[in-house]
Amino acid sequence: MSLLFTKTQRFSKLEIMPDLKTFKLEGTKLVPTNRFNLEPAKPSNSFTTVVSPDAPFTVIEHPIIHSINIDRPVIGILPINSYFPLIDGDTAIDESASFKDYSDSNITLLFPEIEIAPNNNTLFYYENVLDKSGKNSGLMGRVTLKYTIKNKPLKANEKNIALNLKEAVLNLKIKDDSIKINGIVTPEKNEIQFDLKDEAVKIAFLNLITQINNLKSSIDLFFEFKGYSKFRKNFLVARNIGSIKNLKFFGNEPGTENIRTPKASILSNPLVIKSNAPNTIISRRSILEIQKENHLNTDVQAELVKSTFLLRVNKTLNYPLSSDAATSLYKTIGGGFINNPFNLNEDFSQFRQIFVPGIHFSKLSIYKSTLQPNTFLLISKTYGLSRDLDTMKPCISTIFHAYEDGTSTQEEISKISFQFALGPNLSEFDLAKLKIELLQNNYIDGDKTDYFEKVQFLFPNDIESDYEISGNYFLQQSDISTDGKHFLFNLSTENLSEASILINALNNTISQFANINFRHKEIKDTSIIELNLEKTIGEMIESVIDNTSKTIKISNKSISKCRLNSVLFVNNENAAYFNSTYFNKFPDLISSESKILDSIALNPNTKSSMVKNIFFDFESIEDISSEFSQIVSQSTSYNRYLQIEIKKQKAATSKITMELLVEQTGSRFTIEKLKTEFAIPVLFNFIVKNSISTNTLLSYKVNYFDKNDNLVKSQNHVFDYSTSSKITINQ
Repeated sequence: MSLLFTKTQRFSKLEIMPDLKTFKLEGTKLVPTNRFNLEPAKPSNSFTTVVSPDAPFTVIEHPIIHSINIDRPVIGILPINSYFPLIDGDTAIDESASFKDYSDSNITLLFPEIEIAPNNNTLFYYENVLDKSGKNSGLMGRVTLKYTIKNKPLKANEKNIALNLKEAVLNLKIKDDSIKINGIVTPEKNEIQFDLKDEAVKIAFLNLITQINNLKSSIDLFFEFKGYSKFRKNFLVARNIGSIKNLKFFGNEPGTENIRTPKASILSNPLVIKSNAPNTIISRRSILEIQKENHLNTDVQAELVKSTFLLRVNKTLNYPLSSDAATSLYKTIGGGFINNPFNLNEDFSQFRQIFVPGIHFSKLSIYKSTLQPNTFLLISKTYGLSRDLDTMKPCISTIFHAYEDGTSTQEEISKISFQFALGPNLSEFDLAKLKIELLQNNYIDGDKTDYFEKVQFLFPNDIESDYEISGNYFLQQSDISTDGKHFLFNLSTENLSEASILINALNNTISQFANINFRHKEIKDTSIIELNLEKTIGEMIESVIDNTSKTIKISNKSISKCRLNSVLFVNNENAAYFNSTYFNKFPDLISSESKILDSIALNPNTKSSMVKNIFFDFESIEDISSEFSQIVSQSTSYNRYLQIEIKKQKAATSKITMELLVEQTGSRFTIEKLKTEFAIPVLFNFIVKNSISTNTLLSYKVNYFDKNDNLVKSQNHVFDYSTSSKITINQ
């Protein structure tokens, strides 16, 4: 790890980066080195095949109110009509009913015909609703209709009854039930609109296009009209009502079950409640006496009164999808559509999890697309620090934003920014081997020829899955964006102690762990993030194949040593060949080292075939502590580095802890080392202020523990970091 110190007009930047360059050339442009060159994202995929989920799709409840408010004020003026039907009590009111006119018994009155059609060539319209993050969070739509009251052809003595639409109700069909949605009626335009939300949007669409009669939606239209009917007076009389426990109700006395008055008779007779009712049913004579006592005239029981009646008209709504989007009755903001946009269930995922022998679930989850052939979603169970594609060095930088030296008496560090890229722990060797495993386990669709090129691997970012970081304070506070299959973290803080803690962890290769939870429709999966400079992910070996000379040139492009374990050959016929024994005694490749390999020695089959691809299984052997002296030498007045070395300890000492206090800033740190780690030095970092009074003292306490975690000894020390850069822990 190296350091770079540059100055600008107002701010200075101290960057911890893998190399000494501040810019790199991309095409014809110079761009900052912290703009990592990562693998690009996959192109978007178009899924056109409709697949139904196995589980039934049901809706339990919908938030739209279903009640019908008949008392809503009438919009517009009722048409003037001098014909009013005379309606008897037992006359059915339906579309085919006929009535005599109230004023002229020679005139027969009939209901006009009602016709329903899509309004303005649009039956169904919907849009996705976005949340504050711009992600889909629901649906809103509407069904729009136009109604026509059409007079029937009539004879000389027949007339139409004037109707006025009061209410409209849309009946949506679901399994064993229905959902009723009120409509908005505009009489002056003869229009009806039904507003839909979320599940109701999908249900309405499927009801409108279904070919199953029991699932077709319908509309109830409630028309009001004026007419005359006989009015019958019924009376409710009550006397001497006592306590509730003594109330006895008419027709409900013990022992009278077999002689109860029929229901029709009960409805036409008054209900009498008495506190001292006899055990027998009250006689009709007693009722008449009560009415006479209360001066109620029972002789005139019927008269004609003008009333408002309702005619219910039910129409089935069902219109097939058009084959031409320009004429489709089903539309979005982009115009008409001709396919089912909901696939029965918006939450249905097109990926199905598969299990491949030899691929451990602790390393990788695999999901096969049910719509796109030979497409697999891979969720690596571990994400780690990625390497740049160009430099093959870790994608990490730390930038200190500070005032120029000596220009301020205030705290000079204004902000510290960490930038790093994390990607899935899957090498090119792993992916090539997985393709072979998929072929051998019959997961390849169609013709197996050229399966290496046909198989497409997707990652969570490629399908825009939701993700959540948890379990680590530093990583949770970061601004996170996606770049290809990688996550870019940008953590900025003005807390000097917090920044030093993270820098110390990175410098000493102490892993920062976190969970990353993925969610995409029905898929839920979890991976572990491990941020560690000695466990970087990505390619380190560059290979050049020469089929003419049967040689392969390999080069280690990283800053660390590389140990080769095995190799995978793929020829022009996609035949694969593994060799893991060749590298048993092969020396490690140091940084920038190149070697020439004999293809035939690695793979005897290359005598008669051409090598198309070659993949290496390798491990990075990184030693950050070897760079400590270089880092310490570049300490600045902003950022101090100290090297802490633990000398040989007594055999009984099993653990050592250090409690450090930077007296100028009050920042406190604790370092713990186990016996097996005593020989590995610690690179300690802390950030100081620029002030008039400079305090360069650092006090620390060393605690020694035995194998049972008993505190054996404690020592207190004071260290002046302006005179030395190394702290030594003795016995």
